[in-house]
Amino acid sequence: MRIFSVFFIIVSTIVFSAFPVIGKPVPSDYYARLPAIYDAAISPDGKWMAAVVENSGEYIVRIYNLANPSDNKVRATGIGKVKVNSVRWANNEQILLNLTQYHKTGTTIYAMGTLIVMSKDMKEMRPVLAQKAKQNGATRFNKKNAFRQFSNHVVDYLPNDPNNILMAFGEKDPLAPGVHEVSLKSSSTRKIRNGSPNIQDWITDLRGEVRVSVGRTEVRDDSHLAVRDTHGDTWRSPDKYPGITVDTTVFGFMQNPDEMIIGDYNGKDTLGLYVYDLSLKKRTRKLFHNDIYDVGSIVKSPDGSKVIGATYTGDSRQTVFFDPSYESRIDQIRAQLKDYHIQYLDQTPDGNKILFKASTPSVPGILYVYDANTDKLRNLGYDYPEIGKIIQGDITPVKYTARDGYKVPGYITTPPAIADGKVAFKNLPFVILPHGGPYARDTASFDYFAQFFVSRGYAVLQPNYRGSAGLGSAHMEAGRKNWEVMQEDVEDGTRWLVEKGYADPNRICIVGWSYGGYAALMGAIKNPNLYKCSVSVAGLTDPKSAVYDMKKFRFGKHSAKSFLLNGFEDGDDLKENSPVKRAKEITIPVFLAHGTRDAQVNFSQYRFMKNAMSKHSNDVYIEFKDGDHSLTNSTHRKELFSKLDIFMRDNLGESAAAP
Repeated sequence: MRIFSVFFIIVSTIVFSAFPVIGKPVPSDYYARLPAIYDAAISPDGKWMAAVVENSGEYIVRIYNLANPSDNKVRATGIGKVKVNSVRWANNEQILLNLTQYHKTGTTIYAMGTLIVMSKDMKEMRPVLAQKAKQNGATRFNKKNAFRQFSNHVVDYLPNDPNNILMAFGEKDPLAPGVHEVSLKSSSTRKIRNGSPNIQDWITDLRGEVRVSVGRTEVRDDSHLAVRDTHGDTWRSPDKYPGITVDTTVFGFMQNPDEMIIGDYNGKDTLGLYVYDLSLKKRTRKLFHNDIYDVGSIVKSPDGSKVIGATYTGDSRQTVFFDPSYESRIDQIRAQLKDYHIQYLDQTPDGNKILFKASTPSVPGILYVYDANTDKLRNLGYDYPEIGKIIQGDITPVKYTARDGYKVPGYITTPPAIADGKVAFKNLPFVILPHGGPYARDTASFDYFAQFFVSRGYAVLQPNYRGSAGLGSAHMEAGRKNWEVMQEDVEDGTRWLVEKGYADPNRICIVGWSYGGYAALMGAIKNPNLYKCSVSVAGLTDPKSAVYDMKKFRFGKHSAKSFLLNGFEDGDDLKENSPVKRAKEITIPVFLAHGTRDAQVNFSQYRFMKNAMSKHSNDVYIEFKDGDHSLTNSTHRKELFSKLDIFMRDNLGESAAAP
């Protein structure tokens, strides 16, 4: 979800004691549905809202009249079978949709990105970058006929220039994206900076000036970083700035264009924010540094004129403001929505109208607009309308001790019957749910997948095993450099539940999506006496063939090495930790599901595993035709959840904590 110069505020969890717990199982379709509101944005004048909303299983764009709530005219248009990355207003009359569509060539799935500009009245809807007719089966863009895979790379939305944006794309060489000023009215372009194959991204300062180029080289696999002078056109390498390297993360600039904001560990395990003065050629002061969690991003003022804070993710996403005066309107919202997490989506440049989602770990998102002039909130809809008023499971942060003494953080979600005192928190059927990534992380936020299992009376453990991101360099690198450690952390979390008496040792299932699916299969192989069943959705099953798939893409050799190969000692270690190579060792029931148009984990991973398995009568195999990695087709999700519901009940049985 895109965050537009705004911020996250985190408070504690709310319990809706006034909401009823229904006396029968919640239909699985309630969790399988696509969120009703994917993204939303508010016009600069605050009179209109554009939202990407679910309609009959697909997303459409709707325009709402915020100035006149009684205006019930339906203004909507379909956008086809594409993935929506974000929606935002360019000005009071035009809306920008950032889209991705997946294509298949042979067995290779690849993404194509497009930026669409749409008029408020929906009479005009066209690509921002003009396209030419297809030539030899491939779409050709712009007058120089350079094929371009991504036409949605925005460098700067230029908040002070409503008619133009800065975009990065190649001309003769699509792999050398230069910076161009693009007119939203005519699609005419003006080159600002020449591209290079060594540059993949550009960073502007608060004036909208292009100041930093970032990338890496294909052949030598070296990082690239260059900084342009504040007043001039000279680009300098990091060795001209003591304390800066090619691997330094640049977050942006302060109001003083000489002051660059960088990420630095400064002797700590976590990444913090610091100001580097380019004129003085030294780091001058700390903006923010948390001793436990890595910094996430900078926060800009509503008009984009200055940096006002930073985000980081603890148990939830949080914001620290450098200027306390920005807390005032947040406090006004807090007063009306106590104990909610406030996820800001957009706001008007003057900050008088704020669009956000409110949620808790056990309450799915609700879209609101706040009017600072009247101090009133308006509820615009629920992400999961069918379960919006049904009590969900409570989430509790936990830490357990791994076999080497390391403290592994995670979360336990328990069925409502536990909080109600109807069932004791002991000897429960459990789902172990390692996250995907693997270099990602679970937080104490509403998780539709976890809550689905909880609605069936199963408790859920989500371990942030070593390798998880945001918890410092040592925590992530310990897993990145040893995938067996990640597996062991998940296993140790399961054994901890049994030792504490929380989990019924005969009713534990390990479930995962993507890398989590890999972990679920390895758990079934290495610990058949610990788990009753294993579920792998879009899971990695054959690391060796995954390396081959990665190398089909640009920088694939580097990606394969840093993402996967560095986690194993050698070829024998890779084979030892390959579900496909050890598939015949699996003795417990397996649920295997995968979409045929998965761009992240190739569908061949499913086919290899299915063919290698010694089939059991209670195994389940599902192929979703044209399904993507996240199964964003609602029909696919409903089938997945329906069959998963039966599989879990067949293997874990009924739970005393079920409704």
